[in-house]
Amino acid sequence: MPELPEVQTTADGIKPYLLHKKITACSVSVKKLRWELQKDLAKKIINVKILEITRRAKYIIISGKNFYLTIHLGMTGTLRIASKKDPRMKHDHFEIQLSSNKILRFNDPRKFGMIFYSLESPILSHRLLINLGPEPLGKYFNKEYLFSKTRNRNIAIKSLLMNANIVVGIGNIYASESLFLSGIKPSKVSKKLTKKNCSDLVNSIKEVLKEAIKKGGSSINDYISVDGKSGYFQFDFKVYGRTSQPCHICQSDILQVKINQRSSFYCKNCQK
Repeated sequence: MPELPEVQTTADGIKPYLLHKKITACSVSVKKLRWELQKDLAKKIINVKILEITRRAKYIIISGKNFYLTIHLGMTGTLRIASKKDPRMKHDHFEIQLSSNKILRFNDPRKFGMIFYSLESPILSHRLLINLGPEPLGKYFNKEYLFSKTRNRNIAIKSLLMNANIVVGIGNIYASESLFLSGIKPSKVSKKLTKKNCSDLVNSIKEVLKEAIKKGGSSINDYISVDGKSGYFQFDFKVYGRTSQPCHICQSDILQVKINQRSSFYCKNCQK
């Protein structure tokens, strides 16, 4: 599933092509992705001008005057920029044509993505977005905030980091990498984290996410950017997916364990 760096890379990638362009046509070839699409979706967004491209958590929001088109990539969704001469690909379910003659296409083999239209900002009105936690790269996600959220929590810290009501956008990959960088075992009980642990972890999360965005995200499984290129942060993985390979610091084997039904990777010597 694309995580925050991949979604941010996608938003940044489509922005130059969409900003200040008018939507001249829209094509929807399925009735349902994760949920049913609005029946009048195509009609609602034709002839509107795109004024802003933003991201909230793993949602990309394309907006203009009195309209918001919100897209979630789901597990296998991608957005790409195409020309009219470019043939449609299998699993292209949605596209908008722009006044520049470019086309934005949404491809989703497993149909777990989401697309919905609204007249007001979904950040303020949609049930999926209004209760989300702070952005991990924002100022509100800091050591004091994380420490307060870990108090009286008997769950593994990795599970807490992947709770979007606590902090958004930190999926399996970046939680594993951030915990390694901060020297914290993923199964450590949240309430046992010290203030220093929380400070180190917040700093590690921000560092890992910024570096991943800089490198275009992590291209594993199906993720590619809007121009069809792969990200390359996966070449920097310290623990994720490296079971039985030597730790870059102490040379001990990287271990794998299941936490909340998700694979977690760590070094028993470097993480406590």
